[in-house]
Amino acid sequence: MKRLLVLLALGVAAACATAGFAATLSVSSWHLWAGSQALTKSSCTVAGASADTYVNEASPASSYGGGSTLGALADTNSRRWTFLRFDLSSCAIPSSGGADSATLRLYVSNVATRSFTLTLARVLDSWSTGLTWNGAQSLNYAGPTDTATSGTSTGWVSFTVTANVDEFIQGITTNNGWVVTASGATQNVNKDLIEFSSSSASSNKPQLVIDYEK
Repeated sequence: MKRLLVLLALGVAAACATAGFAATLSVSSWHLWAGSQALTKSSCTVAGASADTYVNEASPASSYGGGSTLGALADTNSRRWTFLRFDLSSCAIPSSGGADSATLRLYVSNVATRSFTLTLARVLDSWSTGLTWNGAQSLNYAGPTDTATSGTSTGWVSFTVTANVDEFIQGITTNNGWVVTASGATQNVNKDLIEFSSSSASSNKPQLVIDYEK
């Protein structure tokens, strides 16, 4: 055994010398650990926003928080924007955790006669359910997070918000929620108004579904 160790030492030294390295080899006892540590994965659904409302360009000083519906409208001079913010504390995700996926879901309870593009963007400033159209113009917004198509039938529309929620969890950005706007050719307010069930509705409340690891 000793002879084998000496031969191994000489071989390593010779290899290092050939490569142009000065080598010092010491023989000692050591242990090699092999194993794995599994991450804890889970899912959390936040049903109902902690705050939601919409603002109406046609009534710029009015607020609509607490109603059973939210709205999106692309009509010129009558635009409507929806605001939502979710409280993530009920999920109890540590700041060291991360979102594998996160989806914001809205239920379209009233559809327009044609399909529109819905754009969701992060709100950079704080707001309340007493927000008005005039107040919304003074807020700052990030670029679009995701888009969805409203369609022409009732049902759920979904937005991918994984990067946003991951930053909320880790405290990289402040959770001021999102704004949803509509774009596309319009005819009039009555035909092109898109309405979502709000957190005050009896069913189909807004949802934030998070798959995460910690």
